Amino acid sequence: MKEKNKILKLSHDVAEFLGVETLPIEFAPLGEEDSRLVIRPKSKIVINSKYQNDFVECAKCITHEYRHVYQIYYVKFMNNKLAALWKSELANAKNSGSLSTKLSFNNYKLQAIELDAFAFTYYYLKKLNIIVKNHDPEYQAVIEEYIQKFI
Repeated sequence: MKEKNKILKLSHDVAEFLGVETLPIEFAPLGEEDSRLVIRPKSKIVINSKYQNDFVECAKCITHEYRHVYQIYYVKFMNNKLAALWKSELANAKNSGSLSTKLSFNNYKLQAIELDAFAFTYYYLKKLNIIVKNHDPEYQAVIEEYIQKFI
């Protein structure tokens, strides 16, 4: 029960920080995917059930998916180059569940919406003393540079 309360509190805190609505959190078997943002029929964040008892992995998933919620709000209300880029990528997003090769994974993580979500996750969780570095040191360097410039 304690883990569930920590997860719900984090969900509320991240949503509040980003100025978006708090979404229900559910667990389900997602194969190779860590998590996903479900928009229809009802918005929710779904986390791979293999992480149900792992607060750090849940925190990564929650923070990452809430950043996508923020991106959706941003493109709805802003009219600038970033909004146009994010809108295009959100409409044609590659998700991690359909990746079969290293090249397809690289194409996924190099999307501006994914770089932003990974960078925000690193930034936000670091403030909570949860350090989550990407396993690829070159991509981690890109994340840290992105944070310095944009977050």
